[in-house]
Amino acid sequence: MDVELRHLRCLAAVMDEGTFTDAAIELRMSQAAVSRNIAALEQSLGVRLVERTTRSISLTTSGERVLAKARRILSLLADLERDARAGTGRVRIGYAWSALGEHTTEFQRRWAAAFVTTELQLVRSNTPTGGLSDGTTDFAILRRVLPRQPSSMSELVRKSDTVPCPPMIPSPRNAQ
Repeated sequence: MDVELRHLRCLAAVMDEGTFTDAAIELRMSQAAVSRNIAALEQSLGVRLVERTTRSISLTTSGERVLAKARRILSLLADLERDARAGTGRVRIGYAWSALGEHTTEFQRRWAAAFVTTELQLVRSNTPTGGLSDGTTDFAILRRVLPRQPSSMSELVRKSDTVPCPPMIPSPRNAQ
């Protein structure tokens, strides 16, 4: 059996609402259907996700990991639906400290002029990959030197999913 979106929605609703009954009301389905969806998700993954007692529910360690990923999947789906309806796009650029420093405002202005239908979202991410590895960004501004020069651009993209770009806004060091 495969994991289905309704399974993930039920898990998130149960934990958000605190009970199977309240989750059922929120999802506009029966309590039995919510319970069956949680059971089907547990069956599909082969692990227990929710500890149930007559008075409370709680997540197992596996359940906590699955819920975090389920929320991310549901968020991405909501973004996809919103973008499809709007006919516009969004680019998320991750950064670790101060984006482009003093050039951030100019970059945003130029972006808005050049890509009118594509929203620019700068996302602060205190990770070495600027949010690329966890999927929270589409591109990232990384302030580190590559360990060696790749033999070709395709090798670089294939190995690290990063692409060096020439500066869009000259800095004092490269404005000559």
